[in-house]
Amino acid sequence: RIWMEDLKTPIMTTKYHSAYLTAGCWSPTRAGVFYVARMDGVVDVWDYFYRQNEVAYSHKVGDAALSSVAVSSGSGRLVAVGDAHGTVSLLEVCDSLASPQANEKNAIAAMLDRETKQEKNLELRERDLRRAREKAKDSSGKESAEEKEKKDAKMEEQLRTVDANFLNMIKEAEDDESKVEGAAMDES
Repeated sequence: RIWMEDLKTPIMTTKYHSAYLTAGCWSPTRAGVFYVARMDGVVDVWDYFYRQNEVAYSHKVGDAALSSVAVSSGSGRLVAVGDAHGTVSLLEVCDSLASPQANEKNAIAAMLDRETKQEKNLELRERDLRRAREKAKDSSGKESAEEKEKKDAKMEEQLRTVDANFLNMIKEAEDDESKVEGAAMDES
């Protein structure tokens, strides 16, 4: 995910990886290229200048989990990748992943700016919708309080009726029981 500091959501997201991503860095020579190290020993090279939804190149460095990645600042062709066992592997990428492309920096800056504006607009829309829902909930909450009081009063009345009926049933059962006992005593 690519984040901007003032946003709560990422402005760009790569596809899901089954292995955890452990490290990443931007190319110092190509504005649209970044490297990602993975837990399964693979380093992915993304080239956002040419395609945003697919890895440009993946390389299996080893079986150990990768823990760091760095690109040489000179030519941008040498990539050092460290793993969890302390081994550092030095990779050399092709010239197309290291040499700056015409107008790449401006195009990537414009793309990131566009995505940032889109995410800001989405956040503003989400905030406005949330406020509208809260306002509607508050206004219906006042009505609901009155309705709730009416329902509570009705429920209390029903409970009193049920309670009275229950007590009457018990009294009738006791009266019937005492009549049966009285008749049994008369017979003896």
